[in-house]
Amino acid sequence: APIFVSTPFQATVLENVPLGYSVLHIQAVDADSGENARLEYKLIEMAPSTGGVPVAGDSGFPFQINNSTG
Repeated sequence: APIFVSTPFQATVLENVPLGYSVLHIQAVDADSGENARLEYKLIEMAPSTGGVPVAGDSGFPFQINNSTG
């Protein structure tokens, strides 16, 4: 199972940072080898109004992640 190098994750984004600004770096490692060691990262929007349920569709979520490198 993958293990995150540091937890918990917390970041603050100032309102005047430029588009493309790196907000948070996340790293995980897996003791498996080959294809079984491949990790995939994903961001999902958790809207408080839905009780923490992921928001479906294009909600204008302003963040992106490289799913291979995090």
